[in-house]
Amino acid sequence: MREFEEANAEFRDRLPPALGALLVPEAKECYRWRVQLDCGCINEVLTLGEECLPSDRQWRGPECEWLQKGQMLCVHDDAPPAPYRDIVEWGERRKRTFPADPAEPRDGIDPETWALIRHDEPHTSAFWKVKLACGHITDVIAPDLEWKPEEGPHRCSAKRVAEMTKEFEEFWASNPTGHAPREHDHMRRMLSQGWPSPEPECLCYTCCYVHWIVADQRVGWLIPREAEPERRQPQKPPTRAGLERRLRQAEAEAARLRDQLVDLDRGTHADG
Repeated sequence: MREFEEANAEFRDRLPPALGALLVPEAKECYRWRVQLDCGCINEVLTLGEECLPSDRQWRGPECEWLQKGQMLCVHDDAPPAPYRDIVEWGERRKRTFPADPAEPRDGIDPETWALIRHDEPHTSAFWKVKLACGHITDVIAPDLEWKPEEGPHRCSAKRVAEMTKEFEEFWASNPTGHAPREHDHMRRMLSQGWPSPEPECLCYTCCYVHWIVADQRVGWLIPREAEPERRQPQKPPTRAGLERRLRQAEAEAARLRDQLVDLDRGTHADG
């Protein structure tokens, strides 16, 4: 219950007050389920009410996007590498300012490369929210602050692409394991397209952790409910035909009883 209240409070703080009252459910309205995913993991989830099965509703992804019905996130250390997916839709843009990079190279970057890519002053970048072919949402960095999707990607000159292709081929020949097959194939695709920026495809990390619900089990209301008293079904008012039928039956029964009384009286007189 404490985790539920903390999560609800955090979610409510991110919403306008009017929306918070509408979108954040109360604990008494939530129903508990135990679900099994196709990865074998078993998790407990909450639904609004007891009617909707967890596999029949949509759950949120890491970017708060709606996943397909019956999909949920489940993070594993042994998850497969993120695949590249084509960008199919461009959404909203936002700007973000970064501080100057440190003088010392970041982990895994050699000093020469760091000297080329390092920002020695604060800088601002534009990020676009994009939808991928798999349906998941992620962010893409624009080539500059004023770039718009309708402009299309920036591309290198044919001469520069030829130089880059030669450099990569030499690197791959001397370092066969220098790039993973996924990156190797991606770079070849980008070279064949003129090294576009932004790239028409990007890694989808959500695909690594999305799994399907394969079974569910009811647990009960988050706040147990008292058993409701049994309600008597209201009786329907009698119809005229029904009353007439009952009256005929009653009159027939009365006539039968009168006949029995007459028979008793006759027997008594005969004995006397």
